[in-house]
This record gives sequence, structure tokens and C-alpha cells, in this order.
Amino acid sequence: MKTIYLPLLALFFLMVSGCASTTSINNLGLPPVSTIEGNITQLDESGFILTDNSGSIHVRAKLADNKKLDISINEKVKVYGNLQGGQEKIFDGYVIKKSTGEQIIVSNPPPHFGFIIQSSFK
Repeated sequence: MKTIYLPLLALFFLMVSGCASTTSINNLGLPPVSTIEGNITQLDESGFILTDNSGSIHVRAKLADNKKLDISINEKVKVYGNLQGGQEKIFDGYVIKKSTGEQIIVSNPPPHFGFIIQSSFK
């Protein structure tokens, strides 16, 4: 009976370690929560364009109540979120971590990933 738990335990550790490391933009895949890091190259009403050495992606990061994100062009940030399926590459950002250490919580992640984000994004 103990052998049944070993694959589940291994899957759990893979999920946790996968969320803790940074993924290059060109290597993003569905569905796990990922961390991307780069420089903001463009701002718009629904978020921003994030660019790293491998490419760029639109990060959807619209705050509630139409509040403005406190970020600027050329600022380096890390973003926890996940890639959305579909024709366009859009990264749905849950938490943005600025180089100063400040964290902007954009939206709550799905319940099964929330504990991973809160514990490994420090």
C-alpha cells in the first residue's frame, strides 16, 4: 500500500520544484503554474509585455476596481501565473514580484496552486 503513495509524493515534489524555478518565455507550456522573469517593454490597460532572452509575451495583469499597476517600462519583474490556451500567447499573471521585493497580487490563483505560490514566491 505504501508504494501507491510514492508516485503521488514524487508528483507533488515535481510540482513544487517546477513552480519555484523560472521558465523562459519560449519554453512555457500548459497547464502548470509557472514563473517567468524579464523586463517590461510595454504597458497597456490589461497588463504588459514581458521580454526575456528567449522572447516576449503579453502578461494579463488587470487589478480589481481599475486600479493602476505600480510598474514601469524597463523594470525587471518575476511573474507567477499560467499560460492561457488558444491562438495568442497570453500569460495570466497572479502575482508580480518587483526587484525591490514588493509583491503585487493581481488575482487569487486556483485553490490547488495557491499554497505553492504563497510558499515559494518569497
